[in-house]
Amino acid sequence: MESTGQLLEDALASYEKKEYAQAEKFVDALLEGNPQFHRGWFLKGVILEETGKEDVAVKCYAKAGSLFNMWFRLALQLQESDPERALAYYGRVLEMDRNFSMALLNKGMLHEKLGECEKAKECFERLSPKREIFSRLVSPAGFLLFLLVGGIMMFARGERILSLFAFASALICFFWLKRDAGTAIAIFRKKRQYT
Repeated sequence: MESTGQLLEDALASYEKKEYAQAEKFVDALLEGNPQFHRGWFLKGVILEETGKEDVAVKCYAKAGSLFNMWFRLALQLQESDPERALAYYGRVLEMDRNFSMALLNKGMLHEKLGECEKAKECFERLSPKREIFSRLVSPAGFLLFLLVGGIMMFARGERILSLFAFASALICFFWLKRDAGTAIAIFRKKRQYT
């Protein structure tokens, strides 16, 4: 018997290729062994909806938990293989939170890639770089500084073990800052480019 992870992977692979019958078989097998698996119910709902069974899909979505996160993850997954479906799912995410910067950025970049400059512009104009710069750069940088100063002070007082925890936390914070800084800069650039 296949593992939950393998069944989900097989279902997603079939779904991406629009092999809906096969994808649904994998999802049904997954849910048979894991009836509380939210991603399985979500994927089943998506498959049913895309095959014209919206009424049954709604019941699956009700068992799926947070649709916001799942729509966003699905859109990310489909960006390269099926931009049109990804755009539709970014649209759903933005119906739930019209100012979600990551969905606006990714949707805008997809429109840009497809040569739909006006639609890309609409997305990029809605971006809020100040909020993103604060949350992705200023806030983590301040926290990093706090951890470093705290670690130095603890080390100076002879609390070496605690200072190691502070320095380790600062290192994690540095990687968090490094990862998110690129996104904040991309949001800032796109906003400036299109306004």
